[in-house]
Amino acid sequence: MKFKISKCGNNSEPNEKINCIAWSSAEEIYSYGENHALKKWCLKSGSVQSTTTVQFSNEFYPTHIQWHPLSPSALSPNIKSQSLDVLLITSADGKFYFVNRNGRIEKVVDAHKGAILVGQWVFDGSALLTAGEDGTIKIWSRSGILRSTIVRGTQPILAASWSLDCTSVLYSQGTQLILQSINTTTKPIKWYAHDGLVLTLSWNKNNGLIVSGGEDCRYKLWDSNGNQLFSSGVVEYPITAVSWCPNGMSFVVGFYDTIKLCDKAGWVHSMQKIDGGSINSIAWSNDGTQLAMTCGNSYIITAHLIDRSLEWNNHIATLVSRKVIEITEVKSEHTESFEISDKVLHFEFAYDHLVVVTPSQCHIYSSTNWNTPVIFSLKNIEITAIILADKHFLLIEWNNLTLYNYQGRRVTVPKWKGMLQDSLNISCIALCSSALFVQDQTDKKILHILELSSNKPVLRSQQYVHSKNIVEITVSTIIDQNLHQVAMIDTNSDLYLLTTGFNGFERVRKIASMAQSIAWATDAHVLVAIQDATLSIWLWPSCIRFNNKKTIQSTRVDKEINEFGKQPSIVRVHNGIVTIRRSDGALVSTACYTFFMSFHQYVTSGKWQKALSLCRIVQNELLWTCLAIGASEKNEISAAEEAYSAIERYEEVEYIQRLQNQVVGKTKKLIN
Repeated sequence: MKFKISKCGNNSEPNEKINCIAWSSAEEIYSYGENHALKKWCLKSGSVQSTTTVQFSNEFYPTHIQWHPLSPSALSPNIKSQSLDVLLITSADGKFYFVNRNGRIEKVVDAHKGAILVGQWVFDGSALLTAGEDGTIKIWSRSGILRSTIVRGTQPILAASWSLDCTSVLYSQGTQLILQSINTTTKPIKWYAHDGLVLTLSWNKNNGLIVSGGEDCRYKLWDSNGNQLFSSGVVEYPITAVSWCPNGMSFVVGFYDTIKLCDKAGWVHSMQKIDGGSINSIAWSNDGTQLAMTCGNSYIITAHLIDRSLEWNNHIATLVSRKVIEITEVKSEHTESFEISDKVLHFEFAYDHLVVVTPSQCHIYSSTNWNTPVIFSLKNIEITAIILADKHFLLIEWNNLTLYNYQGRRVTVPKWKGMLQDSLNISCIALCSSALFVQDQTDKKILHILELSSNKPVLRSQQYVHSKNIVEITVSTIIDQNLHQVAMIDTNSDLYLLTTGFNGFERVRKIASMAQSIAWATDAHVLVAIQDATLSIWLWPSCIRFNNKKTIQSTRVDKEINEFGKQPSIVRVHNGIVTIRRSDGALVSTACYTFFMSFHQYVTSGKWQKALSLCRIVQNELLWTCLAIGASEKNEISAAEEAYSAIERYEEVEYIQRLQNQVVGKTKKLIN
């Protein structure tokens, strides 16, 4: 994955240097430069046209601009969006300005002594913060009325950002990063971040991670508690700009003449030279597919993502340009390209279907027939993510979910009690063929479970409430006896397994600690997790219903993965192969349950004699244990008896024989 870079503007005039930039839509950019003009750049149809919106006085020097964020509630026909179409401009004279789209200044507020270095709207646009050379951070209402001054310092504040719940502000002061609650009675959290001044930072609201850059020529990744997750090597120049992609899957680092596209784990997708001098600022478009940058020269540099690849079975789908996707069949090495009618915003490939989203349409391709996709229109929505399941897929827009089948028909629009206008956490949404699992928008301990067939919660009177905040969930695609199994990681990095059905929650059990990454196999009921430097595989997770710790441990396989480096992540689990992304970005595959795929197929299809024959040949205690559990669940007494005998669980054998004798006795009485 990398950027395709282009330039707009010219540097023929020395006073044309551009200081700050902001996206107003996917095709419009507003910029302000040292010529004191607010310009609009239109990027439609591959050509770039600029117009001057307003010419300010020569004493006006802006430091930052940002458009008011429009949430879905603001786009409602009952609300006049024109009243929210406001550009925030901060300046070097300590004032900030509200400017409408026509260039008229609606309000001027004298906020700081000295230059305002940071001005940022809260995510829903209900408030804003300003920070400046005077060392203070102030919170203002939407209309520009001062609410509070939460920081009074002596050093200039070079960077600041809202927390995920908008109750705190993270800012840099010297070499430190400081997290200050809006409630000023709370003691701030401080940590030393860099060896030099912290020049820039960005906090993503989807994954909760922080990236910072400093004069020490490093960029670092942090969690919301200040724990360092990644530190880059020393680059040639100080880091002058960092910015998260809105979906939280990647971020961009800018320094002199260079940009790096990095994964959320910190490793580098690509590094490209731009021939533009130092990067002053970076802004992503709302759809997360484009970015714009201001540089030391007079150019605006725009870039869009290409070369993203997705794999499924024997096919690889690659976005080779804005509108062209290339499909490669690995076995035959046959390549087929098809052009989409509009630029591709998002695409996902799984379960033999490729789903492509453009600004106005959704295209559904089947791996059995690439030439005739199913196409349907999308009405004025901005898709932020796509989640695929075996029978249907989910389009996510801010806080709205819409379920479609692979024939392009809308199935349902999931709702739940207490649903708010706040954005959804993508990593805490899980989909299977018959249920949807969604984390609550306000209380991160609550998990909502919705039955997709009736569009109503499975538990109408309650939800599952965990003891800690949930940070990641995933659900098994294999459903047995109308039971779903959900794996979740909480803020303590503990891994829990939750079994739930239409009659409520059966059991919740902690099965591991220090979990970093989890995934279910797409073709079997197998759970895989990375714990510190160990890859753990649970071959029969439904055994937690037996409430026997020894049985749970006996179905688990552990493998040391020290060679994968720090913080590896699971990409996929399919056909007995676990694909892991190493800390340096390389993909490594490992096979950990060679015989289990055939065994699993025999058990799920009810071929007990073949399953017994395989266990007798292999003579593996793990397979015998899985057979014992599977046969017990299916009430296959004879298979369960032999399996328990093979693993020397004689108390279970005696129990089964006693049950058999009781059944035989009752049968004889009925006959007599």
